[in-house]
Amino acid sequence: MIRSILAGFGLFACLLTAKAQWVGGGSSGTTIHHQACAFHEVDTGLFVYGANDPGQGAGGIIITWSGLVGSGGNIWSTSPGNLEDIDVRMGSNGRPIFLAAGHKQYNQSLVVYQYLAGGSAFDFESVLTGNNRYYRAIRMRSDIVAFAAGGNSSGDGIIDMSIDTGFTWTNIAVLPGQPVSRLHFVNDQVGFAACGGYRRLFNNGVQLADSGAIYRTVNGGLDWSPVHSSNITGFSDVAFLNDDIGVATRCDGAMLRTTDGGDTWIPTPVSISGSYVLTSVTFRPDGTGFAGCYRPDGTEGMILISEDEGFSWYENFSSSGVNHSRRIYDVYFFDNAHGYAATHIRPLRTDGIVMGVDGPERTSFSLRPNPSTDEAVSVTLGGTNGSSLIELIDPMGRVLRSLRVNDQPDVLLPVDGLRPGSYLIRVSNGAGIASRVLVRL
Repeated sequence: MIRSILAGFGLFACLLTAKAQWVGGGSSGTTIHHQACAFHEVDTGLFVYGANDPGQGAGGIIITWSGLVGSGGNIWSTSPGNLEDIDVRMGSNGRPIFLAAGHKQYNQSLVVYQYLAGGSAFDFESVLTGNNRYYRAIRMRSDIVAFAAGGNSSGDGIIDMSIDTGFTWTNIAVLPGQPVSRLHFVNDQVGFAACGGYRRLFNNGVQLADSGAIYRTVNGGLDWSPVHSSNITGFSDVAFLNDDIGVATRCDGAMLRTTDGGDTWIPTPVSISGSYVLTSVTFRPDGTGFAGCYRPDGTEGMILISEDEGFSWYENFSSSGVNHSRRIYDVYFFDNAHGYAATHIRPLRTDGIVMGVDGPERTSFSLRPNPSTDEAVSVTLGGTNGSSLIELIDPMGRVLRSLRVNDQPDVLLPVDGLRPGSYLIRVSNGAGIASRVLVRL
């Protein structure tokens, strides 16, 4: 199949910055950091958690039978301990199979697996898989084969494999200097590891790595090779919409996108100002993308949304007005209408289908020439009716050019001095907000 880098730029998006339907769930606790969740039924699932200090305190598993409408119950815990990820598959007997992973004080890697001889799908046992190591991620390739990943005391990444539904584990990969943050499998053969992510510290602090990488496997997880690296900071998560299109979150707020199955990764626009830590990314079954993040000082947690296959991202929800969910660690969707966010104190749930468009009439405009060569000093926007604000935004979400116009059918927007790459041009007026991607050659 012939792939073109311009395929990723040809998407046209008309996006409105409407707030979405996220509300606080019933499970809460002043010291609980809900790290991740997995659901096997629309309203029944498990959250894993740790304490304010990830090296001390208790970590465990909380169940909800009501989609977080009511309070949840603690069904497994250990102290000291911190569970950071969970996954679920349906077994051949029709029962859900959950696996969770974490650590004890970052010194012992820990997996929680189901007690298969028990009468309940929610009876759990745990196994410590080694000293001077920890897990941050777990993914099941099938109801039998699973992978857990994290790091060791030397600062390297580790990936372990189980072929007996989590009962025993064998190390299959050591990634030099790149602790693993999250795992994602596109199919039975192709998978990705996001490495060098943020790390929670005592008293809710956060540590950002000074480098990171994205690793890929093409043989079912037996071998892993780097496909992209960063000497700025690490990567916290990676998710794919299909075999070709995927997005990776970098801890410093940058998002990278691939349209060729992970061979190349290009920064993509994020329309959020200020500093924030990106923690997770996922795609809903209908293709809508969501990402979790929070301010380093803990003043605001945010959920971002993408309606153009992960090319551009906008704020979908902010917790700045509530006294919980100020740190959002993971976003999960069971289906298009039921989603959950794992957060500090009180997790979030959707209250209906989450949409990025919720009210005002859409607006639109034309853009020419596009692509634009480095010789062009301006591009022309057509159809910007009424009083409009025009902004040119780089892949880091920074506004590089800004114009206010009034009833001008054609507007010249300066583009001289811009480096080759992709940029977002956004027009805001009384009809709504529209955006188009400008490619600079």
